[in-house]
Amino acid sequence: MPTNVLCDSPIQGQVLRVIKLNACGVPVTGTGSAQIVMDGFVQVAASPQYDTGDRKITRKANGTLCTNFKLPDQFTNDEVTIDFCVWHPGLIVNTIGARLLTGSVSPTGAGFAHGTWSNATAAHWSLEVWGIADGAACNAAGQTVYDYWFWPHLSDGKKGDYTIGSDPTMLQIIANTYDGSPLWTAGNAWLAAAIVQGDHQGKIITTAAPPASACIIADYP
Repeated sequence: MPTNVLCDSPIQGQVLRVIKLNACGVPVTGTGSAQIVMDGFVQVAASPQYDTGDRKITRKANGTLCTNFKLPDQFTNDEVTIDFCVWHPGLIVNTIGARLLTGSVSPTGAGFAHGTWSNATAAHWSLEVWGIADGAACNAAGQTVYDYWFWPHLSDGKKGDYTIGSDPTMLQIIANTYDGSPLWTAGNAWLAAAIVQGDHQGKIITTAAPPASACIIADYP
C-alpha cells in the first residue's frame, strides 16, 4: 500500500542546539544541566562509517571455488564535524570536556581551559540543526517550515586544527555518534514522536520553530 511522504531539497543551516547528556544518552536536567543554542556555525558535515564485511573463500583441491561468501557491510556510526565561526565557551565545555573560565568585569571575561585532564570523563551531548526546506520558508497552508536534523547521542569530542592569524579563527569540533536512547525526548516537539533505541541520526520537516540563538549556557529543560 503506498505511503504518502514529503520530499524536499534541504538548503542552509539556521540554528543548532547542543544539550548535555549523561553516559546513557539521556539529557541532564536541573542542576548541572546545559543547553547551547547558536547560529554562529558555518557547516555540519556527517561522514557515515561502515564496517566492511570480510569475504570468506575456500577452494577445492582442484583449485576452483568451493565457498565464496561476503559478509555484509554494516553501519557503525556517523563522524560529525562542525565548523564554528563563533567561539562559545559553553559549547567547548560540553562537547570536549573543557573547563569554563568565568569573570564578571573587564579585563576578565568568559573562556575555557582544555588539557589532558579533560580525558578523565567523556562529554556526552546531542546535536540538533534547523535549516530551510527547499529554500522556501512557508508551506501551502502559509505555515513556516523547517528542516530539522538530529543526532541524539555524540561523544569522543575533539577540537580540530585552528590558526590564529589575519583570517578568521575557526573552531572545529569532531565527534562520533552513539546509540540514541528513547529517553532523549529533547526533539519530541519537532519529531511529534520519540526516537527508537539505537537511532544515530535523522531528519524531518516540521512547522515547529527552532529555539532562539543566544550567547548563554541555559539550563535544560
